[in-house]
Amino acid sequence: MKKILILGGGFSGIFAAKALWKKLPPDHEIELISDNNYFVFQPLLPEVVSGTINSSDAVTPIRQMLKGIKFRNAEISELDFKNKKVSVLQGFKKSNHYIAYDHLVIALGQVSNLEIIKGLKDHAFKMRSLQDAHDLRNHILGCLELADVTQDNDLRNRLLNFVVIGGGFSGVETIGEMQEMIDRLIPYYSTIKKVDIKFHIIELANQLLPDMDKKIGEYVLKKFKKNKINIHLNSALNEVTQYRVFIKDGISINTHTVISTIGSSVSNLIKSSKLKLEYGKIPTNSFLQVKGYNDLWAIGDAALIPNNDKKSMLFKKKKVAYAPPNAQFAVRQGKLLSNNIVKSINGVKLNEFKYTSKGSLASLGSRDGVGKIFFITVKGIIAWLIWRAFYLSFIPSFATRIRVLFGWIVEFLVPRNAVMTRSLENKTVSFENYKKGDVVFEEGMMADGFYIVLEGSFKNSFKKTSSGKEFNKFYGVNDHFGARVIVKGNRRTGTIKALEDSKVVKIDRETFKVFYQNFLPVNDYFKKYLDKNFKKLDTL
Repeated sequence: MKKILILGGGFSGIFAAKALWKKLPPDHEIELISDNNYFVFQPLLPEVVSGTINSSDAVTPIRQMLKGIKFRNAEISELDFKNKKVSVLQGFKKSNHYIAYDHLVIALGQVSNLEIIKGLKDHAFKMRSLQDAHDLRNHILGCLELADVTQDNDLRNRLLNFVVIGGGFSGVETIGEMQEMIDRLIPYYSTIKKVDIKFHIIELANQLLPDMDKKIGEYVLKKFKKNKINIHLNSALNEVTQYRVFIKDGISINTHTVISTIGSSVSNLIKSSKLKLEYGKIPTNSFLQVKGYNDLWAIGDAALIPNNDKKSMLFKKKKVAYAPPNAQFAVRQGKLLSNNIVKSINGVKLNEFKYTSKGSLASLGSRDGVGKIFFITVKGIIAWLIWRAFYLSFIPSFATRIRVLFGWIVEFLVPRNAVMTRSLENKTVSFENYKKGDVVFEEGMMADGFYIVLEGSFKNSFKKTSSGKEFNKFYGVNDHFGARVIVKGNRRTGTIKALEDSKVVKIDRETFKVFYQNFLPVNDYFKKYLDKNFKKLDTL
């Protein structure tokens, strides 16, 4: 039995597997590998964040979609093109297995690359997975809960400032849904008014939706201005810290919420596979074969695929046009791939990839949308309804379509759900960036973690009110702070402030306590360290 092995459970991989199943000779089998056992319909993630639909309605079990096709839920660890096998880690203990193949299809999509901007990886939310949508939704609700009761005006301002990085489709849809969600929830928070909430969208280009024509960008700009969304065009993002976002000309925005819809790259698995990349993607020929191989194929967002569409302006100018990374093209690539693999097995001439986009649509929230279908521009509620109908048709499961449609209908009739699906928790390990003068924590706060200085320096100031004496301690690179209060179980007794632009790694309180209480060398070290460095403080 010969094997067609498909890596990736996104649009291109799923549609390729479904189409292949109908055409392959009986002596061939298909196996699809994905690290999730469900297919995520990414265009609906902003609606998961806003509560328009349930999170379960944005996903479909892969096994349910691929009846008759072997599916493996595993982590792909290595690609061996020479010996034609793939290494995977599977099971609770991540045991290693090798899977041989006759044809390999790489449909792994792209991953977030937030290292392009200083601090973005450490402080920004992403919008790629169901977990990302869950995390962002819970964070927004947590911000509203705290803002409703805090007496700290600076903190309240940060909590109610929401910043989206990127003015493309994902960016405008995310901020539109987020604003509609918050506007509908505000009546349930007695101290928060609509004017207290600030939304910002930052885009490097000179218009929103830069991949569409100027008139569409102008419509979105007008719509967002009407909705009091602050728009920063021609604005490069320079840095993100614990408390602020910095853009061009020294402009900064105080915020506790940054959502990044920019920064994508192929996975480290592909980067380490020794395939030669072009423009950061796997280059293929027009038949979807990876250059230099007859049995290796690449489709979807990770592939650089020539599009021989004769209607394309670049094609008419005799220049190479490449397929854009979106669902329309991924679905078409998956279907063509199935034909070409069968043709390759039968020794028949392969077909070239050529596809003319049917158009693009974006939801702007509040039952408004914009887009272009062929050469017709549509706006307003008509565009919004077409957008919903279009994406409903693209969901590759009839059962999921019914659930999404039902969710949309119910959303008209009942208030938005403001339930946090998990409590606010600190990450076990996180990285935090501070500008000069930023306060990490103040006297009287509960100990939330143990900090190690990676860059810059900090000052710890403690003033004993009974004597007026002051204790100061300074921390540089590789120094640490926070252990004393966690070990002794007290509140913060000092205020720590950044003396320069600095970065720390924070280990949350409970994780640090586990190490301290159960690993003897750590326990001995901190007993000696605290006795040596804080004896003066205890006798003030």
